Amino acid sequence: MNIALGTLVASLVMVVVLALRGAVARGRGSRVARRLEGAPTSSGRAALVAVVPQPPARLVRGLADAGLVLDARRAWGAWLVTVALALCVALVAGGPGLGVVAVLITTVGPAVGLRAASGRADRLLEDGLPDALEAMARALRSGASLRQAVAEAAAATPGALGADLSGVAHEVSHGRALADALDGWAAQRPLPGVRLATSALGLGAETGGAQARALDGVAATLRSRQAVGREVRALSSQARLSGVVITLAPLGFSALAAATDERTASFLLATPLGLVCLSVGLALDAVAALWMHRLSRVEA
Repeated sequence: MNIALGTLVASLVMVVVLALRGAVARGRGSRVARRLEGAPTSSGRAALVAVVPQPPARLVRGLADAGLVLDARRAWGAWLVTVALALCVALVAGGPGLGVVAVLITTVGPAVGLRAASGRADRLLEDGLPDALEAMARALRSGASLRQAVAEAAAATPGALGADLSGVAHEVSHGRALADALDGWAAQRPLPGVRLATSALGLGAETGGAQARALDGVAATLRSRQAVGREVRALSSQARLSGVVITLAPLGFSALAAATDERTASFLLATPLGLVCLSVGLALDAVAALWMHRLSRVEA
């Protein structure tokens, strides 16, 4: 058994080494081609593109929805390497049973974490709205038009909100009415804060008036809403902490039982029935974690 495991691990290591050598060689070839074309080079990215397959569209959407500023291909490659390394270590340490557990944990764990972080990008966008509106109000007071104020705020705002405002400014610069561009943004981002901001901006674009004062008022309203939301999340933090404890307790107890009792470890990792019980338990624990996260999630 140990000889077979050693052979398997050695084979996996050889595959990884050969893949890395091939990636480096292809990366060098790509750099030469880019130099001949006069394009900027990026050795790490060229090697990564050469060896890592295209990430799933669901992963790309999940990273964007979670507000994680990560390259999807790099994240996908890191996850594949993590799964392979965890499998190798688990096979050496505990045999095929522990290998199955390692694959389940490294597969389900990131998926559950990404699912739990869904909607974070929208929250970050709404959190930045007051500052963006105040930047527009300052630009208006300095003599800029509303279109110029939107463009200046877009240039000074990072993240997805800055990209959205840049899109609005780009559409306006190509002849689209500001009110129509704002309506398109509100349809693309159906969030309460965005709807309130676009309503105020659209009203100012159509009727004029004290636009800077109106934007300051909307920014103050959004800050008040965010303060209430933070207070509600603080009050519900105990429920979320209880969910984390309930999720981790079975894992910790199972690990402790397997470490202190050889019969328990042998049953869970070396018998078909034990592997089925362990797999079902991990799956149910992941479902329970998502369920408790949804129950304790605050929409404010």
